[in-house]
Amino acid sequence: MSEEMDRIEARAHEQLRVLRRTRIELDDLRVAVSSPDGAIRVELDGVCALVGLTLTPAACRSDGAVLGRRIVDVCAVAAREVAARRGAVMERFHADIAAG
Repeated sequence: MSEEMDRIEARAHEQLRVLRRTRIELDDLRVAVSSPDGAIRVELDGVCALVGLTLTPAACRSDGAVLGRRIVDVCAVAAREVAARRGAVMERFHADIAAG
């Protein structure tokens, strides 16, 4: 019985390690994307929250509505990349849990 409990405990510890690693990877996830002309740069975190925005003087010369749309467009590109990276982290998580 002790051997079985040791195996169960080892599996639980391994799954906890995988869970912690996954949480850290998701917490640390950041994606930075620039507009094609480099005038706008956004940085999103792992839940697609905007954590950084850089505008060059050229970006600020456009009308507010145009600038707003451009920022949203760049954010959309970054959000797709965040989703792809989160998906990869979660695929690895599921594979590691299933293997453990």
